[in-house]
Amino acid sequence: MTCEPAPISRRGHGRGAIGVLALAALLAAVPAVGSDPAAEATGASTELDPRYELWLQQVRYLITEEEREHFLSLREDFRREAFIERFWAERDPEPRTGYNELKRRWESWIQESFSQFGNVDDDRAKVLLLNGPPGRFALPNGRVVSRCFRPRQEIELWFYGGSEVTAERFVLILYRPAFPASAAYKVWRPTYDLRARNRSRLPTTRAGDLCDDDLWAAALGYIQSDAFHYMKLLDEILTAPRPRSTEWVATFAAMSTSLPPGARTFAAEIDFAFPGRNQNRTAVQGLVSVDPAVTGSLEAPGGRLRSFLLTGEVVRENRLFENFRIRFDVPDREDQVVIPLVFQRYLRPGPAELRLKIEDLHGERFAYLGRSLDVPTTAGLRSVREPPAELAYFGLLGEANAAAERGQQMIRLVPPEEGQIQLGMVRFTTVGAGEFDKVTFLLNDEPILTKTRPPYSVELNLGRSAAAWRLRAVALDDAGEEVASDEITVNQGGQRFRVRLSEPRSQRRYRDSVSAVVQVAVPDGEALEKVEVYLNEQRMATLYQEPFVQPLLLGGDDLAYVRAVGYLEDGNTSEDVVFINTPDYFEQVEVQYVELYAGVFGRDGRPLLDLERDEFAVLEDGEPQEIRRFEYVRDLPIHAGLLIDSSASMLDSLEEVSQAALTFVEQTIQPQDRVTLISFNQRPKVETRFTSDPAQVSNALAGLRAIGGTSLYDSLIYALNYFDGIKGQKALLLLSDGRDESSQFDFEAALNTAYKAGVLIYVVGLKEAARDREARQVLERIAEQTGGRSFFIEDPAELGAIYGSIQEELRSQYLIAYQSTSSKDPNEFRTVRVETERRGADVRTLAGYYP
Repeated sequence: MTCEPAPISRRGHGRGAIGVLALAALLAAVPAVGSDPAAEATGASTELDPRYELWLQQVRYLITEEEREHFLSLREDFRREAFIERFWAERDPEPRTGYNELKRRWESWIQESFSQFGNVDDDRAKVLLLNGPPGRFALPNGRVVSRCFRPRQEIELWFYGGSEVTAERFVLILYRPAFPASAAYKVWRPTYDLRARNRSRLPTTRAGDLCDDDLWAAALGYIQSDAFHYMKLLDEILTAPRPRSTEWVATFAAMSTSLPPGARTFAAEIDFAFPGRNQNRTAVQGLVSVDPAVTGSLEAPGGRLRSFLLTGEVVRENRLFENFRIRFDVPDREDQVVIPLVFQRYLRPGPAELRLKIEDLHGERFAYLGRSLDVPTTAGLRSVREPPAELAYFGLLGEANAAAERGQQMIRLVPPEEGQIQLGMVRFTTVGAGEFDKVTFLLNDEPILTKTRPPYSVELNLGRSAAAWRLRAVALDDAGEEVASDEITVNQGGQRFRVRLSEPRSQRRYRDSVSAVVQVAVPDGEALEKVEVYLNEQRMATLYQEPFVQPLLLGGDDLAYVRAVGYLEDGNTSEDVVFINTPDYFEQVEVQYVELYAGVFGRDGRPLLDLERDEFAVLEDGEPQEIRRFEYVRDLPIHAGLLIDSSASMLDSLEEVSQAALTFVEQTIQPQDRVTLISFNQRPKVETRFTSDPAQVSNALAGLRAIGGTSLYDSLIYALNYFDGIKGQKALLLLSDGRDESSQFDFEAALNTAYKAGVLIYVVGLKEAARDREARQVLERIAEQTGGRSFFIEDPAELGAIYGSIQEELRSQYLIAYQSTSSKDPNEFRTVRVETERRGADVRTLAGYYP
């Protein structure tokens, strides 16, 4: 929410003010702002514990009607406490920080509201809670109380030099009607005929009264100078921050184990084992047994399936410790006597209550199971580890449980400092849990060092290029078996979405069971939706929360594979596959699948949108390639980056450049798109991570300052690496006014990085860049080789038309994919050319790539 009118200091005090009697008449006529306190206090909340009544009162200006209704429908305190925690988390303005800034401010201002006003029932409290206390303008405390025109009727002026909602200066008039005596304060809203009111001098009263002419003239002059804008501003500053997700209440409700009213039920049984530990937590393995005769099934391509959604809650000391959901898809067999649903959690030792709701997705029935557990300490596991002998399924899980025991071993590589390209000698360290005999380090899959004692660290010479390096640390036991590992990629951004199976291990053999242990790296600012676990082609389980651990029954030592697929909420996917029980002659072949985004333009420079597959030809290193996928993508989601020069030479242009960039974001970025802002002078800085919220970009642009030198190539490399791991259409808009001054890397390094990144680069050269022939040639080549375009302008006012042209191109692309037939070394560059038979057509796409 942003408004940009002139601040109050620009409003003319000499434009006059309405008379006090006219003001009084207006105040008497304007309805109250906000909901009726009495109405909000009615309903089921009267049955609540007083502390929850008080909480509802304190958040009355934040909570939505849907949230209030669901909170009042909750019947157990542990769910109420969980709801309150999630309520604040959904409104946390900076989830990456260690505390909730809004919650902290709100609780502080609640106390101030009670201290000053005795309640939170009127508009004074609402204004204070949403905007903070008045101040920083006109008077030290920013608040003026006046009783100048009617006994017992107070009018207050609140002056703000900006608030938590807006950077604009503003003034508020708050009044209390004369009748009844207990009436609550209201925010005064002007009427639209305010300017037509006759002006009269505001009377002064007894000595020391705060109602003086100049103060009222300033306040009323500000309001009447633009009453329409003032009404819009009031709506902005009186609107509560919304939760990040409009669907969080529905998600919260879905995670409950309460059965729906009138639900049909079926019987199920549950047993537990404690097969291992993970650091200071105990592995709790649950086995839910379901009779297939009482459940439904569905005909699927691979045969009939039975599907169940298990929702669990772990309650400790009347607080929700954790909840989880797992979907099971079980192939239907005629000889099946019982359907085993196996899940695994890592819990702290001690008493706990486990509640489970099992939904038969094809039979539309539910089962409920509630059990009290005494989770053993990790030191006391041996006496309780063996499950009852009569539970045959637990016996089959021995191999999977061995993996659970190995799960206590952990090693993590500490990533290098963000925002810098790593060159020359760089030391990498690890942190770990468990006992290792040694740790081997591998660089790009080549062993380089084995350490037999801590500290487990390694110093590497990464050379003088901006190459990406894959570093892996493998912890081994005294028999040389791998017990833990981790991997990072150096000189790549934080956007790689990676799913990795640390269990099972391809070099091991399994007969009865395996444990799929999935590690997930999620890009900055994104959220994981789910992880699916497959055994061969059959999806066995879908995990929605950590830990992503799923025991799987095999039924033999035949060749098989375990596959894990992760899904982000924006639809991006990543997967990993591990083949098990492989013969000695088994070899995996990697297939190189290449995706190109191509724009086709006519002689007039406008996109051509009617080409067919057979009008295109793709050549890699001069060899024709078979097009496997062809699609015209008009509204494909875009990941866009703004790389803006903020060096000292941009002092006169930065404000216009920033405004034009914001216009581009507001007009181009749609809900499915993401944009990041990176500024640079001597070094790059990520101002906003990938987001679909223009307000975040707006705030970051407003904070840019022109200072320092220009490190163009280093910053371009960093920005391109920041796209690493992002799939789909990617574009980078580079705005700079000059040549590189201080980079460690040269032009060729930047160009090679662009080839590897697969990002369209659009270059806008400002002023000096347009006049400097060498700088211009460099920027033109970068754009041309990546399939983008270059523009050179003297006046930043031209940026609007340029951004419109870029937007049209990004929304008018052909997706062309092929399977490469090249036998080149993976480290060699491969040229790509896309041609069309259409006369006069110009095809723009990436000039080549590194696999």
